[in-house]
Order: sequence, then C-alpha cells, then structure tokens
Amino acid sequence: MELERISVALRPRESREALDLGAALLRANAGAVWPAWFAFTAPAFLLCNALGLLLRLPWLGLLLTWWLKPLFDRVPLYVLSRAVFDHAPRWRETLRGQRGLPWRPTLASLGWLRLDSHRALRLPLELLEGAPRKQRAARWKVLRRKLVGEASLLTWGCLQFELVLFLSAWMLALWLLPNEWRPASLADFLRHDVHAAGTAWTFAAAAVAYLAMSVIEPLYVACGFALYLNRRTQLEGWDIDLAFRRLRARLLGAGKLLGLLLCLGLPLAGHAATPAAAASSAPVVSTPQEVFRQPLDEGDRRFAAAAAQVYRDPRFGGEHHVRRWELKYSRPPAQEKVSADFAPLGMLSGLLNALLWLALGAVVVALAWFAWRWSSGLRGEAPSPPSAANLAATVDETPETLPPDVAGAARALWQAQRRREALALLYRGCAERIALQLQLPVAADATEADWLRHAAALDDPARTRRAAAIVRTWQYAAYAGRYPDQAAFEQLLDGWPMQAGGMA
Repeated sequence: MELERISVALRPRESREALDLGAALLRANAGAVWPAWFAFTAPAFLLCNALGLLLRLPWLGLLLTWWLKPLFDRVPLYVLSRAVFDHAPRWRETLRGQRGLPWRPTLASLGWLRLDSHRALRLPLELLEGAPRKQRAARWKVLRRKLVGEASLLTWGCLQFELVLFLSAWMLALWLLPNEWRPASLADFLRHDVHAAGTAWTFAAAAVAYLAMSVIEPLYVACGFALYLNRRTQLEGWDIDLAFRRLRARLLGAGKLLGLLLCLGLPLAGHAATPAAAASSAPVVSTPQEVFRQPLDEGDRRFAAAAAQVYRDPRFGGEHHVRRWELKYSRPPAQEKVSADFAPLGMLSGLLNALLWLALGAVVVALAWFAWRWSSGLRGEAPSPPSAANLAATVDETPETLPPDVAGAARALWQAQRRREALALLYRGCAERIALQLQLPVAADATEADWLRHAAALDDPARTRRAAAIVRTWQYAAYAGRYPDQAAFEQLLDGWPMQAGGMA
C-alpha cells in the first residue's frame, strides 16, 4: 500500500474533525465529483419519472430516485478514493470505473440494507477493500466500534439538510409569487391547485428533491469516507507506518550517497544502492482494491503470524471474561468537583438550557395551533366573516360616502391636480362595485390583491380586465408615484364599473 502518495494528513482525529476533513476533501474535488454525479444520476432520474408517468403513478419517480441513493453513492466514493492519492478521475473515467467495483454489496444496500443508518461508513468497506463476505463481516465488527453513533447522526443530519433545502426552495418560490397568484390558504392549495395539476406538481417536487439530494448526498459519502480513513488510521497506525516509511526513504538516500562516495574503494557500494533502486520501481496503484484491501502484503501476513504466536504465550495473550454489575448512570469516582471559578458559567448554562426548553415548548404550541387551523380548513369550516366597514379606513384619501357620480367627482379631482385622490376614489368605487356584483361585504382590511382575486371571479372577462386595470393603476400611483396620462385616465372612467349601464 503506497501511503507515501496519500494527500491527506494521516493522524488520529476526533470524529467531528474527521467529518470536517470529509467536507474539505469534497470541496477540494468538487470539480470532479459533481460532473460525474450528474452524468450518472440525471439519466436515472429521468428514467424513474418516465416510468412513473408511463404507469400513471407520478409519485413513483420520487420514490425510486430516493430508493436508488446507494447506487448513486458509488460515484462520489469512486472519485474521492482516488483523489486522496492525487488522482481525481474525470467523469468518463468514473463511469467506466463502476464496472470494477463490486455490485453484490450495492444490491444488498438496495434491498434489506436500504434503511441502514450506517451506510456511509459501510460503503468504503464493501466497495474498496474487496474482501470476501465472512472477512468483511469480521472487519465490520471492528470498524464500526465507537462509530455507530457518529454514523447514525451523520445519516439523520444529512437527511434533515435535504429536507431543509427542499422546503426552502418551495418557500422561495412562494415568496416570489405575486400576492394575487398565491392561494388563499394551504388547505385551499392542497384541495384545488395540487388536485387539479397533480402530475405537474409531483414532477416539480421530484425535481426539487433530486436537486437537494445532489447537494447533500456527495457530502454524506465524503464524510463517511473520512470516518473510514480515520478509523483505519486508529486501528492500523497508518500515521506511524508512514513515518517509518519516510525514515526508511531518508536512510536509503543516505546509503546511496555513501555508496557513491565510496564506490572507488568498496565493492559493496553497488549493493547499497540496490534497495533504493528496487524501491523506486514500486508498482503504481491503479484500483481501490489494491489500496484498501486486506491483507495487504506478505510482510503484513508475517507480522500477523508473529503477533499470533506472541498472544499464544500465557504471559501476554489469552482471553479473560469478566462479568460485573455497574450502575448505568453512576458518576465516575475520579471525577473532580467543579471549582468555584466556573460556577457562573454553570449558572449561565442552566439559564440557556431553560430558555431553550421554553423555546421548544413555544414551537410545539405553535405547531399544534397551526395543525388545528389547517384541519379546520380541510374540514370545510368557514372562517369568521370579516367585519363590514367603510373602505375609507383603507383608502383615506376619499370621503366617507361615495358621491352619486363617481366618474364626475374623480374627473373634477383630476382636473384640480389632485391626482392621488382621484385615483383613490376611482379604486374605492371599483371595489364597492365588485363587492356589489359578487354580493360580498366590503372589508376594511381588504388589500389590492384581495380585490384582484375577487375581480377574477366575475362572470364577464371584460369587466375582470377593467377592474384589474383600475386596481393596478391605483397601485402604481400609491406605491410607485407613477400616474397615467389624461387619455388613460379618461379610458378608466368610461364604461363599467364607473357607469353601471355603460359598456364593459
């Protein structure tokens, strides 16, 4: 195994530090990971959704894309396993290299091991070492020790990150929509919009979920691979092995130099350079199995045999089984008491802990209230009717009561250079005419978006367009200071809704 070529600083790390190493490794090789990822996963995503559309089960594409994650994880692992040896393959080489990785563990991961929370740590062991099943099971028992919790937290943490990205994309799209295009409530959106275009919404959800998975899943694989490297460094002393190899290389270089100096007098100088020449002709590692496989070489097998012989000696080896009862939550006897200097920190920690519990309780209460309101909307309970009030509370530029001739009064205000008041009166008259047409109460808290939504419910499309033009003109004037010219203003006064009997 050529540890001299590795580009990662080999040393025992804490698990959290190993996760940071995985993120740094992914950032350094992002240009090789994501092109190969999309080249491998994008066709699979399209095929899954095409199958769902063919079977008239739109949700099947989303489910299959999520289920094929263990298959997709082979790609970033292949790239990173070579990138640590300063050889980041291109995406074509990565796709061709999938044939060299074993497929039986991947099939198991797609079957009975699909919900395994230790998949990120299991992947390098199964795909890179290439050991038989019994030896792989024995190595897994040793490798997973002390890393079960970290691997599970990594799985659930990345799953939450994917959920956050998925929901954030939908929230961003919702915030970018104009107010009049937004649904009145979540229950109304689920009951009408999603039901009317279920296939399109399901495909959009699958696309957003695939993009979120494409961001997080390579990070998940990279962090699991870093945990695997750190665990093998702890178990096999890779850092110590690398230090001895560097020491050997320096000694061989010194011996070669000494041989060159003494080549005229000592015939053994040629023999001193022989190990260095043999070391320079070391084979180049080409496959992950040659890098990570067990056992490594003949020297390791001799060392294992010598260690087994030592352990057979009664003075050193042997197994002893000791059973005793201990309290599960007992305090260690050697634990020192907290000094008085740290008492304020303890009080502050307790206060922050109490505040966090209060915040959690508030969030739970808010979620329960939202669920109750949502269930009320789904049951079809009508909301409490808004209090009918004069629209003058919303548009304060107009008098309390509308004049009999709204168009004439608005024209008079316009000619008196009171353009804002004229458009406010026009907007208020349009709103009351829409409310009268639809037999709705005039609410004091109704906004322009509400009246645009009400105008869309009119039976006459021409009246809907005229009402929308009046509301938009008022919005431009009230919020942007943009007023229409005289011809456009006269066009708004002509016909409905300013003249009840006029043409639309």
